[in-house]
Parts: sequence; structure tokens; C-alpha cells
Amino acid sequence: MNAPSHLPPVSVLAATYALESVKGFGPQKFRELHASGLTPGEVLANVDRLPIAGKRGDTFRAELRRIVGDGLDQFEERALKQVDQAARNNSHILLHGDPDYPVNLWASNNPVPVVYVHGDLDVLRDTRAVACVGSRGIGGAYEARQGEFATYAATSGWTVVSGFALGADTVAHRAARDAGGATVCVMPSGLDRPFPPENRSLWRELLDYPSAAFLSEFAFGTAAAALTLRKRNKTIVALALGVLVGQSSAKGGAMNAYRFAVEQHKPVAAFRPDGTDATSGNRLIGDDENGTLFAEDRREEQAWASWLRRLSSST
Repeated sequence: MNAPSHLPPVSVLAATYALESVKGFGPQKFRELHASGLTPGEVLANVDRLPIAGKRGDTFRAELRRIVGDGLDQFEERALKQVDQAARNNSHILLHGDPDYPVNLWASNNPVPVVYVHGDLDVLRDTRAVACVGSRGIGGAYEARQGEFATYAATSGWTVVSGFALGADTVAHRAARDAGGATVCVMPSGLDRPFPPENRSLWRELLDYPSAAFLSEFAFGTAAAALTLRKRNKTIVALALGVLVGQSSAKGGAMNAYRFAVEQHKPVAAFRPDGTDATSGNRLIGDDENGTLFAEDRREEQAWASWLRRLSSST
């Protein structure tokens, strides 16, 4: 966990922050820019080179001229601070074009332009990743099956991705770790602000585990909030080929992952609902023609294997 930090030049990161401050210039616009062969710095040096046509492009160029005219000092100061914080925390900062930028994230509809990572970057290189999420209040048979599925996935060579929340997420991370597999903890806060605080012991455990990585799209110093939690869920899905929702009510936060998976055209599975409100989200997933329900019987591992093969074939 103490490998040298992988960091971009301050000027490159500052240019990225400047472009990111433009309203409406989101992750997919950054990907379009990279695909055109231009860097944020080159666009700031000559705003007319921005390869976006029409009124939208004109609006972006006008805003960029204003930003350049006001000076880039604030973005350079922010970049310098973030690079310093990353170095102090033995963390990495990845941008578009970096060979270590996660492949699944790049291919998704949410290729966030800046990714902060703590841990071994090798954990992010395997595209065979499955998200395991669910209710903070998961318990009983659903808690056991969440752990069993994560164990099966990890021992089958899959990276288990989750959001480090209490309940289902914690079960998934622990199961992957205990099985000797890889796990990615997607954080709703800066990497210097572990959230939730109740999981500090797990944070310390995984810091010492070589096959774990903590990933965030939020800069050092960012506190968790309702918006960052929702964005975190979208990034969990983007990093994975499919999503297992172990247990969730229809109104539970884990169902955001289900909706993002549908938006990203990724398979979703859940364990068969027990008829209570606590598994009403599972029922919705089962009612979806593209959803998969796992029944609790002796053939369950066969169903898991079949579903994971389906995810593999989607790459």
C-alpha cells in the first residue's frame, strides 16, 4: 500500500479542474475531447479548438474565455493542494489518457475526468468486476447469501466492487477479502475522510490488504453528502460489468444502483424476495425482463456461474 504515488503534473490537473468547472461539461464531454486528441490545457490555450459544434459549443467557448480571462490561479492552487494531499496519503490521481484509468469506467456513460485512488492500481486493471450492493439493514438469509455470492465471485477471479456502506456493502468487501480476492471500495467522500465513520475498522483492515483499492471521484477534503452518495452509486455501476442487489426495499438507496445499471445497459440480479417490504426492490428487479432472480436451492451456484458468464460475454 506504500507504493509511490502516481500523479499528473499540476498544470495538467489544473486545466482539467478549469474545464470541469464549466456547467454542462461533464464526463462524456471530457471523453469526446480526449478522443479528438486534444488536452484540456491545449483547449485553454486556444479556446477556438474546442471540438464541439453548435450553440452548445459556443456557450462552452464563451465560458472558457471568461475563465481564462479571470486567470487560472484558483485551479492551479487547487491542483497543487490535491497533488500534495495525494502524495501525503500514498494515493494516486488518474486522468483520461492515463494507462491506469479503469477500463470499465472509461467505457461507461460516466467516465469521470478525475479519479483518486488509494491502494494497488493492479486491482483496477481487471475488467471482470461485479458490483455487490444492497440495504444497510441486510440481515438473516440475505446477509448470508450476499457473503456467499461475493465469496464465490472472488474465488472465481472476479473483483468485487461496492460502496463501503454499512450492511450489504460491508458484507461484500469482507467476503472478498476473506476469500483472498480483490475488492474496490467506491467512496462518497475524499479519500482522507473515510465514510461512514462506523466502518473505520474495516478501512484500516483493507488498507493493510494488498488486493483492495479505495476509489473516489471526489477530491481530498470532500465530505459525504446526499449528492455524493448518489454519484458514488453511479460510479460503482460504471466500474462493474453487472450488479447484484442482495436485498433492498423499492425505495432503498441501493435501487439507485439498479436504475443506473438499467441506464448503462448492464445486467442486474437479486435474490428471490420473501414478500416483505424489505425485499420489494428485489421484486421490482425480478419483474424487469432483463433482471435475474436467484432462487435459494442447491443449484444456486450454477445460476451464479451462468450469470457471471453472461457478464463476461458482455465485454
